[in-house]
Amino acid sequence: MDDAELAEVQQRIAVAVRRRRRELGLTQERASQIIGMAPRHLQKLEAGEVNLTLRTLVCVSKGLGLNVKCLLCDCSVEALEDGS
Repeated sequence: MDDAELAEVQQRIAVAVRRRRRELGLTQERASQIIGMAPRHLQKLEAGEVNLTLRTLVCVSKGLGLNVKCLLCDCSVEALEDGS
């Protein structure tokens, strides 16, 4: 995977996380508490500036009720929520 592909995946994750957090009506502060990460780390994640570990990806997914697969791929909002 080259740098451009990695940046695209990071942006896809950033958009999905930010959209879901807003749908849930959570501030970054509250979402970071639920997920178990520092607020600044969540800010960087939502800006597409962070390379996530698998552990962090799973924690974000669980904390926001998202499907990990849909964080990595282009999925509909319904798929994000129903675990498809």
